[in-house]
Amino acid sequence: MRLICLLLGAALMVGLACKSTPSGNGSGCKSTAASQTIEAGDNLTFTPASATISRGQKVCWENLGNTFHTVTALITVTKGTTVDTLWNIDAQLNPDLVVLAVFDTTGDFPYHCRFHSGSGMTGIIHVR
Repeated sequence: MRLICLLLGAALMVGLACKSTPSGNGSGCKSTAASQTIEAGDNLTFTPASATISRGQKVCWENLGNTFHTVTALITVTKGTTVDTLWNIDAQLNPDLVVLAVFDTTGDFPYHCRFHSGSGMTGIIHVR
């Protein structure tokens, strides 16, 4: 099984919301030492859909199915104005891929699959 690790970071105006660190050696999220693993699969859900971690911890998303997905920051719109979600991520999560992020800022970080958000494929990371 081929494994490719995509590492992503996102900058805030005054700090770093999440940062990427090199890790992963071909055995999925297990090789990343992530504090939280979130699975995506053919059932069009992120499992678990909600996760709470501490500042500085890693989250790893892995696709265990055959369906193509993304991990994409969910930008909310309020009265025609886009509201910043504190992060910017748009990572491909194809079968056998992982996405790894380290969250250095507290807050709520909603995300969705660009391909399946209409099916309810959404999630949120709470950093406390």
